[in-house]
Amino acid sequence: MTNIFWRDSLSKYDYDCFGDVLVFDTTYRTNIYNLICAPFVGVNHHWKNILFGCALLLDETAESFIWLFEVFLKSMGNKAPKTIFTDQDQAMAKAIRIMFPNTQHRLCTWHIGKNANQNIPDLYRNPGFKDKYFSTLMYRCRSEDEFESTWKEMEDEWGTKNNNWLQRLYNLRHKWSLAFGRDTFTCGITSSQRSESTNNVFQHTATKTSSVVALVHNYEEQLKHMREIENQDDYSSRGKPKLQVAKNGILGHAAKVYTRTIFKKFNVEFVQSLGEQVSGTTFDGSIYLYTLKCPGIERENVVRFNPVDFSVCCDCKSFELKGWLCRHALKVLNDNILVTSIPSSYILKRWTKGAKEGIVNDECQQMSSGSSKFNRFSTLMQESFELMSLGAEDVNTMTIVRTNMKKTKAEIASYKASVVVTDDAVPDDDDDIEDSCEISVSDPIRRKGKGISYGRLKSSSEKKNKKSKKVTPPTRIESRELAIQATHNESHYPDYSSNSNLSRSALYPSNVDGPSVQQPPCFMPPGIMNGFSSFPNQMQYPYIMPLGNMNGYLPFTNQMLAYHNRSHGTILSQGSSNSIERPVINEFNNSEETHADRPK
Repeated sequence: MTNIFWRDSLSKYDYDCFGDVLVFDTTYRTNIYNLICAPFVGVNHHWKNILFGCALLLDETAESFIWLFEVFLKSMGNKAPKTIFTDQDQAMAKAIRIMFPNTQHRLCTWHIGKNANQNIPDLYRNPGFKDKYFSTLMYRCRSEDEFESTWKEMEDEWGTKNNNWLQRLYNLRHKWSLAFGRDTFTCGITSSQRSESTNNVFQHTATKTSSVVALVHNYEEQLKHMREIENQDDYSSRGKPKLQVAKNGILGHAAKVYTRTIFKKFNVEFVQSLGEQVSGTTFDGSIYLYTLKCPGIERENVVRFNPVDFSVCCDCKSFELKGWLCRHALKVLNDNILVTSIPSSYILKRWTKGAKEGIVNDECQQMSSGSSKFNRFSTLMQESFELMSLGAEDVNTMTIVRTNMKKTKAEIASYKASVVVTDDAVPDDDDDIEDSCEISVSDPIRRKGKGISYGRLKSSSEKKNKKSKKVTPPTRIESRELAIQATHNESHYPDYSSNSNLSRSALYPSNVDGPSVQQPPCFMPPGIMNGFSSFPNQMQYPYIMPLGNMNGYLPFTNQMLAYHNRSHGTILSQGSSNSIERPVINEFNNSEETHADRPK
């Protein structure tokens, strides 16, 4: 195996709801094979991180990223994000241009600031340069003309015209300056640190000696924790928060529709709008132009308002960036006696309490009535997850859930008693038995990538504060292959819960010509090459895919049985070696566009 990607069906459902903004970061290597951990991170309706999937990559070449983004798109129904945040990796940028041609590619401003501290330390640490010019160019320029004039002024004052690093940064200005991206929806984020914070969790739960299975298990635990927090936030958002301005139609409407976190952000803008003053008004046809000024702030803002349809637009472009109205627009709306609520066109569903309502989980809907018991069990577990979380909030909610569960159990018992079972209705397990095949999967190549160290990359200034330690290079490991037997009969699956010895013997076969290693078997159902697996993740039957065919899956162990994932597994891998087809594995680190080529 070389490259791996996996996600579950709930992640697909989350991506359908919140996949407009994607954060992708590859700064961590976290397991024994020195693979790059690359989670796909988004922002949910509570403005918190949400995981859409994760990948393990052997290198950072354009070929690997193209494969990964192609698999990600196919896994997500060919729905590309509107905006993607990354660092300044050139190979990644090339892959994004090819696979996401209509997606706005934004660079992480945190990485840019860190690189500036490393490449122009004397300038960057000078407040006269950083605050007056660098931060202004990054965040405060309202137009491209303003950016160009500010950049020229910086060159004249600080003599930076011949600085190579700044010139390379200037060539990428359309990806990092807000002057070139104010019409791009970003959920109000400007960097990939959301992804790095998720990576940081993996770094503290996995070590350099962790196996791939252990890393996946840690991912599943983190995913479970994040979903529990989301359910708690959903519960906390029910009802209406206390209003700072009582009996205001706009604020009351916001409290009713927005989640608690987004309402707090909206409320800040509303309170700030009370300090805005209208310094001038003009009328242009059917449009009113309001000039607003806040005491103590030099910059003025112009708001366009149509009293017919209540459309409003501010030149600060805050709504276009974040998805909730700015203080300037709220000032104009709140002063109009006819406006008693937020116009519907300015309420993004992704920020509301009902952000997930009306979104259909296609993978569950596609399940037929004659699907396997495993699939039916997975669907019920998925649909009951939120119910169980809400029911555990307090004694009253638990009583409601338990009462209805008893009623449901009684209805099922009554139904089963009324059903007449004939011999023809009993499924014959022998009908599903198919010839078994063996697949051998080799461990990833263990190597140290160019420009990558274990953990997050550190700048030279950070390294000066620590003594360098000599790292013993990894010793050569013998080739290890795992024989994997496939079966399609559900009655042949081992009972993990009833016999721990059976679980160990079934799931951890010995390696061929190599040291003992715990790896799982692979159970292949009929139609494995026909699309994404419909087997539930909690039963641990995702699968391996050879290079050149993206309809296969990767196996993991029953360690993840501790977390009953309510979904179907979707795992795709690149470069697996098997007895059916041996793919051509590319030479690694030969690409001209690798991590080492990032602008410093």
